[in-house]
Amino acid sequence: MNFEELSKSHLEDLVTQLTKREFDIETINSASHIIHEASHYFDHMATLSGQHLLLNIYNALNDYSSNSNKYNILDLFNTLSSWKHDYFNISIKRGIYDPDYNNWQYQFGMASSKNASNNKLFVFATFKHRGEEIAKVPFSIEALWETNAMWAEITYNINLAHMMKNEDEMQVEYCQIQNKYTSYTYNSDLLIYSFAAHITSSFLGLGDLSRAFILSKALSSISLNLPYQYYSRIKRPKGGIFGGLTNALLAQTDSLDPCVIFLTLLENLYESGVDLFQDDFLLNIDQILEANELPDKKVLKVAIMEEMKQLNITLNNAPFSKVYNQQKEHGIKIFKRYGIEGGLNIHPACFINIADTSGCCVFQQDMDWTTGPYKRLEDYMNYEEDMRLLVKE
Repeated sequence: MNFEELSKSHLEDLVTQLTKREFDIETINSASHIIHEASHYFDHMATLSGQHLLLNIYNALNDYSSNSNKYNILDLFNTLSSWKHDYFNISIKRGIYDPDYNNWQYQFGMASSKNASNNKLFVFATFKHRGEEIAKVPFSIEALWETNAMWAEITYNINLAHMMKNEDEMQVEYCQIQNKYTSYTYNSDLLIYSFAAHITSSFLGLGDLSRAFILSKALSSISLNLPYQYYSRIKRPKGGIFGGLTNALLAQTDSLDPCVIFLTLLENLYESGVDLFQDDFLLNIDQILEANELPDKKVLKVAIMEEMKQLNITLNNAPFSKVYNQQKEHGIKIFKRYGIEGGLNIHPACFINIADTSGCCVFQQDMDWTTGPYKRLEDYMNYEEDMRLLVKE
């Protein structure tokens, strides 16, 4: 986690607030930034798909350091390319903003990852605003990670606003939060990242920003964690939103594909008509799983942990094996605590603690305090650059 405009004191202040359970509106900007990045760290370390990516990274680093071969290095960059769909020809008309979700329409299609080794199909959307085509963007892992991070930001800020004692000040703060994050969601410039929240809000009629991100976070967290063995068991939708695209995508999957699962979960919820918001702030994950004919979260948690533990480095005693095992076990520990829902129904201030205990924060404003993490960041950036050059040879 690299913070260019923060110092370690910003995190220390937030840790003190967390310890006292007294959060200060004056630190809302630094809290939002740290919580956002810690959520990305969480999804990388403490989800099943994130753990698979972690293994890919360290297998590639071991190949690089041992000069054994390029297989794992190529596999890493192909995986990243496939998850991001960075070969898709994105088109966006910039500067469109409209907070009324009724003015946005979508057409969905499938494209092929022609430039990646696995040649998988994936979904893209043609976004229209008031009937005018304004963007074509793919649905990618980036959208899932981003919806989780934005949920954490928004929920922290809303909880902080509700703690304000002055009613007028609370309403002003709440309106500012609504305006800030609505402008994020319904903004053509950011559709790559807001894709998941956008379609969740629209198709399930969630005009309220908080509820849209709560549900989007729930679907994203399940999708990032669902073991592949359950892909054949998930309920096949009738096509109420995507007109059969989800079933076609599920039929061709041969490995983890969280984006396909997100679309399937969403479509099944739309078709079931289940009321998930009997409580304004708490969401029952098991209701979502039941509507998709999946086991409950306790059963899935056991299956996910078993699969995480079975992931192992390719080369024994390779240079990066020890650090991989440390990272893997740290991620499993976090997952064990927060589960398949990724901390959904608890205060997102938990991400302050996750950032503080990670040992992975770099604060550019005080490099002398963060020499160790900064050196690791510099090293890993150099490794990435060198590996990219290797696969081009």
